[in-house]
Amino acid sequence: MNSDPLLSIVVVNWNTRDLLLALLARLFHSPLLPFEVLVIDNQSADDSVAAARAAFPAAIVLPQPKNGGFAYGVNRGLEAARGRWILLLNTDAEAHWDDLSRFVAEAEREPAAAVFGPRITDEHGHTQVSTWPAHRPGHYLPQALFLGRFFAPTMPTQASDVDCVSGCVFLLRRAVLAQVGGFDERFFMYYEEADFCARVRQAGHRIRFLPSTAFVHEGGLSAAQSAVRTFTAFRESCLLYHAAWHGRLATEWVRFCLVLGMVLRLVAWCIKALLGKPHRVKLYATALRTLLRPGYVGELCRRPRQVPTLR
Repeated sequence: MNSDPLLSIVVVNWNTRDLLLALLARLFHSPLLPFEVLVIDNQSADDSVAAARAAFPAAIVLPQPKNGGFAYGVNRGLEAARGRWILLLNTDAEAHWDDLSRFVAEAEREPAAAVFGPRITDEHGHTQVSTWPAHRPGHYLPQALFLGRFFAPTMPTQASDVDCVSGCVFLLRRAVLAQVGGFDERFFMYYEEADFCARVRQAGHRIRFLPSTAFVHEGGLSAAQSAVRTFTAFRESCLLYHAAWHGRLATEWVRFCLVLGMVLRLVAWCIKALLGKPHRVKLYATALRTLLRPGYVGELCRRPRQVPTLR
């Protein structure tokens, strides 16, 4: 830890106490850079706050009065961070200082870029999709018709400019926050990093994928605790993103594609249920009711941005 950190590591936590403690143990073991760790706890009920404070008194633990979602938690970390570089790090991502210092050093050599993403693998060493083109309304019909794999973007293998990188290991230059502000808190989960990257590119900065450094991400462990909320939040965030960037008509088209895809999949899950196999009928039916609600897209289009101004 350092009174003048180069790197601020922001960790948003919700009921992942054991993962959080394991991550903090790695971060406080033989650091190679002046750093600080900010743990933003979104009203966990598993004693995460007390456990982190007791085991790692040097960590800055900021409990929140509500679970406002990922963007909400990130913004509380961005407001408190003091480093020239800020790293958003999921509790289910593994981070070691050899990788962290190399990642930051490589980013330092890219002065025209403001956001950076590394290569991400799962616990078995398989590369995960961690960068993608900007979301477009035309992407959703192939996905609805089970054809998404034929249109899936190819992951770059070399350092490249990209439209968006994954929020699970997300490095940003603090100076850009004065221009674009923080994350949009309308997004409870998902699409918040895509929206932030779009605003960064709109401000004239580049997003860089740096695959020479790899981080392990187990993925989805916090989200899995609330499957219905996660499932519906993904689709709401998808529509919010398109409402912000492509307007009402395009967002209605995206909703049509989402509904079509869910109806087709709901039929398949109903068949599985009739055969006595594990199914997700209730999950899909709940999300479908939300998507079909009258005036839903109009309400999302009218919802104002919630982007805090940051120093």
